[in-house]
Amino acid sequence: MIQFHIIRDSCQKVILVAMLLLSSFLFSCSVGRQKPIDQLEKLTEEIRLHHKGYSTADWKEAYARYEQIAADMENYQYTNEEAEKIGQLEGECAGYFVKSAINSFDGIKSEIKGFVEGLDKSME
Repeated sequence: MIQFHIIRDSCQKVILVAMLLLSSFLFSCSVGRQKPIDQLEKLTEEIRLHHKGYSTADWKEAYARYEQIAADMENYQYTNEEAEKIGQLEGECAGYFVKSAINSFDGIKSEIKGFVEGLDKSME
């Protein structure tokens, strides 16, 4: 009976250690996959607050950060709830990126228009 008690206690300790290791592993996986979401949330907030003052270099940096975050996210699988949040954040970032590109294009259109007007004037 004493031997069975010792074996049972040893098994319980092994199971407890295994459960602790598994819990630790699952927690670290959860934290790992949350990091890109947190980074995307931070980037989205920064763009939302400061986009009006962004230079071309700022936009390039923001897009490079976005691409890195997206690449990091490919290493994980997300729940439907997480995927929805990611989609909302990506959509907001994409909206700002498109708006920036359109504004950039408007500047080029004005420059081209001025160039054509200058050519037309010089041809008179």
